[in-house]
Amino acid sequence: MADVVFLFKPSAKVPFFFQNTHIRQIEAACGGRVWRFETEEELLRSGVFAEILFTWGGTGEMPAAYCLKNPKLRWFHSFSAGMDPVMSSEIAKLPILITNSSGIHSLTVAESVMGYILAWNRTLPFMLRKQREHVWAKGMTRDPVEAFGKTIGIVGAGSIGSEAAKRAKAFGMHTIGLRRHPAPTPHFDEVLSNACLDDLLSRSDYVVLATPLTPETHHLIGAAQLRKMKPEAFLINVARGAVVDQEALVCALRDGVIAGAALDVTDPEPLPPESPLWDMENVILTPHMSADAPILTRLAVDLFCENIGRYLSGQPLRNQMQH
Repeated sequence: MADVVFLFKPSAKVPFFFQNTHIRQIEAACGGRVWRFETEEELLRSGVFAEILFTWGGTGEMPAAYCLKNPKLRWFHSFSAGMDPVMSSEIAKLPILITNSSGIHSLTVAESVMGYILAWNRTLPFMLRKQREHVWAKGMTRDPVEAFGKTIGIVGAGSIGSEAAKRAKAFGMHTIGLRRHPAPTPHFDEVLSNACLDDLLSRSDYVVLATPLTPETHHLIGAAQLRKMKPEAFLINVARGAVVDQEALVCALRDGVIAGAALDVTDPEPLPPESPLWDMENVILTPHMSADAPILTRLAVDLFCENIGRYLSGQPLRNQMQH
């Protein structure tokens, strides 16, 4: 049995919608009390100290003051996958367990990846513009193409990459994955080491970036890498904006080095109004929402409750961070 503090304030920027049923599910898993708060200030005023903290860890200020003052805290769990704010805060210095929700976004991001590919292939952005103009636009744009028989290269053959590859195989595509330690992986025809990035880029019709942002992946795709890609290639970034040298990408898109791009993430975010990316007809922009869907909340709570069971029985936790 353990008590849980659930700290979260709903906002349009964070696509989670927790209901009372989710709180009851957590109560059943922990066997103790679940305390719900919206702000750290409210939590600190309450005087409640719990063994487990369940909160958002993806952006913004972290509840470091509460964590530092809580003598009972043993485990910090984030329902975000990105953990940069947590791991760069004082929380990471505490002798506690830290876990994230990596993997829950895989299904929805993979569907978004296929959506970008199909929209690009079938010239849907152009056709939607013409629809608003009441123009019957057949023959007015580049010829639509098929996904069948094309090659998709996925930089980051983890959970998101694997789900994207699974869907790409259903469309008859050849799948290449890139990962630090290559090994046969379901849904990939080939898995290459990170040293083979240029090979993946030169062979792929679609390049999907699904890798974490680290010092090694910062500006992983720059001018030199973009020149390795096919002129007809399409770049999809569902990782982090800084994985791509954005200035180099703008030049490559403008000069026809690559055909187009779909960007769910940019550097910085939000994308400034003066960025040339907004007005490029060969660019699809979405506001960091490729993972957003109602299913995320259920998956986040299911993962947390599974980890509660592991915690109470002394088993290793899923998605444990090293710090």
